[in-house]
Amino acid sequence: MIGDPFGMRRGLVASAVLLLASSDASATPAPSWVFFDDKDGASESRLVERAAALAPRALARRQRARKDAGVDARDLDVLPRYLAGVSATGARVRVASRWLNAVSVVAEPERLAAIAHLPYVRAITPVARRMLMPPGPGKGTAPPRSVEPYGIAFDQLAMLGVPAMHDCGLTGAGVVVALLDSGFTLDHQAFAHLDVLAQHDFIQDDGTVSDEAGDPPGQHNHGTSVLSLVAGRDAGTFMGVAPEVTVILAKTEDIADEQPIEEDWFVAGLEWAESLGADVATASLGYVDWYTPEDLDGQTAVTTIAANIAMENGLVMIASAGNWGPDATTIGAPADADRLIAVGAVDLAGLVTDFSSRGPTFDGRIKPDVAALGRDDWVVAPGTLDGYAQGNGTSYAAPLVAGVAALLKQAYPTLTAADMHALLTGTATQASMPDNAMGYGIVRGYDAAGLYCTCYDRDDDGWFDAACGGQDCDDFTATANPDGTEQCNGRDDDCDGTLAPGEDDADGDGALACDDDCDDANPAVHAGATEICGDDIDNDCNGAERECSQSPSAAPVLPADPACTCRMHATRRAPPAWWLISVGCALVPWLRARSRRGRSLRIGLAAGAWCRRGE
Repeated sequence: MIGDPFGMRRGLVASAVLLLASSDASATPAPSWVFFDDKDGASESRLVERAAALAPRALARRQRARKDAGVDARDLDVLPRYLAGVSATGARVRVASRWLNAVSVVAEPERLAAIAHLPYVRAITPVARRMLMPPGPGKGTAPPRSVEPYGIAFDQLAMLGVPAMHDCGLTGAGVVVALLDSGFTLDHQAFAHLDVLAQHDFIQDDGTVSDEAGDPPGQHNHGTSVLSLVAGRDAGTFMGVAPEVTVILAKTEDIADEQPIEEDWFVAGLEWAESLGADVATASLGYVDWYTPEDLDGQTAVTTIAANIAMENGLVMIASAGNWGPDATTIGAPADADRLIAVGAVDLAGLVTDFSSRGPTFDGRIKPDVAALGRDDWVVAPGTLDGYAQGNGTSYAAPLVAGVAALLKQAYPTLTAADMHALLTGTATQASMPDNAMGYGIVRGYDAAGLYCTCYDRDDDGWFDAACGGQDCDDFTATANPDGTEQCNGRDDDCDGTLAPGEDDADGDGALACDDDCDDANPAVHAGATEICGDDIDNDCNGAERECSQSPSAAPVLPADPACTCRMHATRRAPPAWWLISVGCALVPWLRARSRRGRSLRIGLAAGAWCRRGE
């Protein structure tokens, strides 16, 4: 069950209601969160049903990151009877969150008081207001510098090492990026190629993410510009970081000044995108109103809690640090979350901008985590078919880093949120001396890509050849790598530098003691070798030494006499007769030698005939 994020236990619900009641009674009531106690347990059948509702790639990502079945009680729906009880008070439910076990509602103070008395309600809090993130001061005026095939976007991509990543085949193909923003219009030619997996407007609860009736003019402008930095492509004119990604578009931000409230829509959008199988999610927004500095500790704000759960499920999270600098501790939520990659803004000279929000978090962690260009960024000009414009803000720095994260997910598909955070911060420009202005520095994507761009993986097993700095000791065999399981095959399958006992083929006969060689010191002994009767050796490793007299039809072979070239065969004679034949044949060479000296000629001839008769 989700912990109480605001420290409000049941006894303090009433004070929360009083706080909400103090607002202007004539205005439309501000939304409130209603948190519930439990979900009546997590039965196996309910969990199985929920797992089946997730996209297969989402479930696989969760299982990989969590090392479990991928679902738990947090994934179950809010109990219907709790929803019915809240609705019965006359409150209007806006959003139901599985992860928070809560609903957001619009209700007058007296209705909230009635909700507070429901026995299963744990806490009531305001839905946090999003302080509109102002753009950096002034519009960009830097003259364009066009470099093929990136056009005017070259400088902002080159700062992060993106062209070099493209050169080694990283384009974002196969990666799904979710964008949570104010809306998106896809009429611009830079989006002609765009692959959209899903889109939803959480404000009006429909499938239209561009401006529509009821939206303030320009609602979709900000999200459109952000999208272009991630995935735009206009050959020779403009390029986003990861032009071949697939995108999920969530319209979660209402830009209307009269109601800057959408924390609950953000939570709903994040749960939705994660369930569809997003690999990376990016949000150029921040929530600070209602929260105190003490709340920005990576554990308390609702959007931060949701981001933490998403990251536990393996989703890589990127967010803008905010444009409220240069004062310290001006980071908003969810950028305060641990492992979430909060992005600050720098100019083309690599200097942090004055408006970029600073850390630390209330609990003392460094924020932002990394930085990217946030001044004079070139973006698609919304409302045009082929126009471009410049703008400023960490809102533009964040999607650049999200694009780099997508390229890295293409290179290393199993990266978790913690892995990605460590990779990007560990290779940034000031990784050894981070600060609360620029974090660990400007992202260096090519350095983060590492061996993917400098080494080989010929057998496509996900491990790079040890010959070029990787850990794969046999880059031509997909089953041999550090994740491999040692097998009886004479190969170092797990690349630990040693063979298992019995794998070394000590006698060089091609058979292994761990398999079918019962005497690895004798090259004449192994499975398939010819059994020699009477030598007291299990030559063919069948578990028994065959007796020479075991079968009348058998043909045990004695050592051949080069002079006589006889081969003695078993007969139906009694064993003593067989013994005499054997001794006689063995004496043939000596008897013939004697006969050549003129002695025992008769004996030698008789012995030779006797031997031939047994052939």
